[in-house]
Amino acid sequence: MSTQYTDRVIEGMQSLYGEGFLSPGGPDEMTIFLEGVDLAGCHVLDLGCGIGGASIMLACTFGAAHVTGIDVAADLVERAKAAARDKGVADKTSFQAIEPGPLPFADGSFDVVFIKDVVCHIEDKQAVFSEVARVLKPGGRLMCADFADGERKDEMATLYADWVAAMKAYGLSFHFEALKAYTDAYAAAGLSDVEIKDNTKDSAKAAHREITFLTGPDVGPLRDALGEEKFAARIQASTMRYGALDAGALLHVHMFATKPA
Repeated sequence: MSTQYTDRVIEGMQSLYGEGFLSPGGPDEMTIFLEGVDLAGCHVLDLGCGIGGASIMLACTFGAAHVTGIDVAADLVERAKAAARDKGVADKTSFQAIEPGPLPFADGSFDVVFIKDVVCHIEDKQAVFSEVARVLKPGGRLMCADFADGERKDEMATLYADWVAAMKAYGLSFHFEALKAYTDAYAAAGLSDVEIKDNTKDSAKAAHREITFLTGPDVGPLRDALGEEKFAARIQASTMRYGALDAGALLHVHMFATKPA
């Protein structure tokens, strides 16, 4: 299956976010997101695994017994497999390309479902979380980080619209909704004990660090890799994301929920 991530975009994102990551925050955010989480003995599903950075950390850093990474882009999955082999965790990870729609796993297959900055790309959020609840074991946990619409309705909200347009120019599409769309979807799926932690300020700081790097003296290799047009779109996208987050027009949150035992 084709991907919206070209080779140039993939290399550019790794330069900005860290090896193996295609979304903001990278390894640093993983540490914040999963602070105090014990995955020892857990079988984890990484939904939207991309090129495997989070899956590898879940196995190596956070001690998951096994991580199954899935993505709709077969080329990204092949990169994830290679990365896991290179990091020596091929025995603790597996990756597969899937079609959009129902997940190809039996009911109650996983102790944990992990999703980082993926659901914002999917229009039908209720369908996603219904499938998440189905494949979780009773007592299993959902850990979902995502971007959502903010509450700012004044002129600063235009920064959010500008960012979406900039990301489309960069080659990425989104389906943003307010946090209520998530909490409603959790409830409809039968998930409970929902906890939401606001990561917007840290996400804005990460976006500001991106801008500093993109406009700094060490950006030459990234500019060369992307080409002038993509590089200009990358600067615009990072600048607009920072503005939208800083203004409260865009949120970034860490969400946790449980499937009742």
